[in-house]
Amino acid sequence: MSVNPAEEIAKLRQEIEHHNHLYYDLDDPVLSDTQYDELYQKLKDLEAQYPQFATADSPTQKIGGKASSSFAPVTHGTPMMSLDNSYNAEDVRAWHERCAKILSSDSFDMVLEAKIDGVSCSLTYIDGSLTTAASRGDGKTGEDITANVWTIKDIPHHIANAPKGVLEIRGEIYLNKADLAALNAKQAAQNQLIFANTRNAAAGSLRQKDASITAQRPLKFFAHSFGSGQITAESFSGFVENCRQWGFSVSPVRLQTTAIEEIIRFYNDFNEKRHQLPFDTDGLVIKVNRFEQQRILGVTAKSPRWAIAFKYPAEQATTTVNNVLFSVGRSGVITPVAQVEPVSCAGVVISNATLHNFDEIKRLGLRVGDKIILERAGEVIPKVVKVVEHLGAQDIVPPKVCPSCARPVYQAEGEVGYYCVNPACPAQIKGRILHYASRGAMDIDGMGEAVVDELVERKFVSNFSDLYNLNFFHLLSLENFKEKKSQNLLDGLEASKKRPLSRLLFALGIAFVGAKTAEVLADRFHTLDNLMQSSLQELQAVPDVGVVVSQSVYDFFHDPAARQQIELLRQNGLNFIQPEKQISSRVLEGKTVVFTGEMQGITRTEAELLARQHGAKTSGSVSAKTSFVVAAKAAGSKLKKAQELGIQILTPEEFLALIHQNR
Repeated sequence: MSVNPAEEIAKLRQEIEHHNHLYYDLDDPVLSDTQYDELYQKLKDLEAQYPQFATADSPTQKIGGKASSSFAPVTHGTPMMSLDNSYNAEDVRAWHERCAKILSSDSFDMVLEAKIDGVSCSLTYIDGSLTTAASRGDGKTGEDITANVWTIKDIPHHIANAPKGVLEIRGEIYLNKADLAALNAKQAAQNQLIFANTRNAAAGSLRQKDASITAQRPLKFFAHSFGSGQITAESFSGFVENCRQWGFSVSPVRLQTTAIEEIIRFYNDFNEKRHQLPFDTDGLVIKVNRFEQQRILGVTAKSPRWAIAFKYPAEQATTTVNNVLFSVGRSGVITPVAQVEPVSCAGVVISNATLHNFDEIKRLGLRVGDKIILERAGEVIPKVVKVVEHLGAQDIVPPKVCPSCARPVYQAEGEVGYYCVNPACPAQIKGRILHYASRGAMDIDGMGEAVVDELVERKFVSNFSDLYNLNFFHLLSLENFKEKKSQNLLDGLEASKKRPLSRLLFALGIAFVGAKTAEVLADRFHTLDNLMQSSLQELQAVPDVGVVVSQSVYDFFHDPAARQQIELLRQNGLNFIQPEKQISSRVLEGKTVVFTGEMQGITRTEAELLARQHGAKTSGSVSAKTSFVVAAKAAGSKLKKAQELGIQILTPEEFLALIHQNR
């Protein structure tokens, strides 16, 4: 059946206007940016195909939402425009070609910077004093949010050496990820609204009628453009430098280049690194640098032709919960997992999302059948963030018996988690074996999830030592295993016997002992026998270990079952010794070093190892005990904290020179 284009266009406009209202006016969107952009692009394509149905009031011709009646209206001196979006390199190259054609040159200066996921804001200064702050609204008229913006600590109330008359600075108000977590914890404790992401939290904080509430929220501001008034800079990069001098924060992620391919490479490399930033960024903004060239390129009804947003696939998506299953981990904890209607999120199709625990289900008010927002940031397991529509009728209750071994489920008094306490539970055995064989532990090549499942189900393996009793006949009987694959796995098992003690300690799965703690313990005690014989007081004396971890390690090595397992590993020829660290010099002895930013030519792990080889202690956080910070490209909050504390800051080149000159 053919689709009536006029009806389809009208339907899309109505749907998009609804989502604009949710996003801009209520700060409560139910679609991810990608899902919204797909609707928007569909409407844009239909209007281009059927221009007779195009109208001036279409969402494709308007900017943002509308000004709220809760705040006084503010007319922008120049429109606050939105940017055209792209999710692929082909679109960005096409944008570059269009600019090159209009400018009659394919070698023009561009600036790339992180696109902060926050709320647009305009700050108007008169003779250097902040007089008005306004939201974007519909691009022409915004809301007067001056009282709330005055509470944001990193927005200057007065600019020294500012140009006389009007100066309008535009930028993004945002919330750091750690601050969102703290805010949501506080909101949950008070049974108040939980924010789905940092953008929603920033928007909700700015729209408070009581500025004292806004003052309690740790909002921040990045300057990224200007509106009305006169500036002396001739380029965007010059304007950014002016903003720094005036006391504004600007994006720490920036690249200036004439090569579009360099921008595309930066985009690809930055995709994983962006998750290390303290704030959320959903992409990059590319701008033609020189203002004269921007004027030549001009604007459309909605967007400047001289800029484009190069976005990453959305890390949040809207979908429906079809069912809830219960997963049993290696420690016996039972985790509820939502089976959802498959949806694309952060570049992959998601069909499962963790619900963490049953208290979280209660907090969400979740039932099977509800429409939800899920999130997948970086490489973490997708999680359910929020219920956007309660459509389900089936409650989710904890299981009475373990879904793996059918033994009764146990919940300790005062604890959130439910546990299976059967040590022979197949799901727990599989989890322990998978952890033991993982790359950060014993790194047994070929020992993947499907292989472990089959080994446990066929009762070839029930503990770590059983792995070393496997032979050709066992492996050849497994699905898809032939001679070469079997030999490779046997070689991987043999190689694992030589791993250092620190890797074995981590592989054993001792509660609270991660890879770094395992290395600290191995370096301190040198052999497994020394560690097993240590007293609780000796363990507590180890720096960075602490009371809880010490007790866990002590209890583990005094458990008869654990000792029996270790004896079997000894009989199988595993290495129980930590090799001495090679100390190249003592030049950094007694120093604590923190690395931050994008190291060039050396990974951060390699840089930290190099520091330790010269006697230093490395840390992941800046404190008063930090000796110096090595700040590379795109350094973020650690650099800022070091500056606030007056800690010495070195470039990577200065750090390497410090080491080499003292060899």
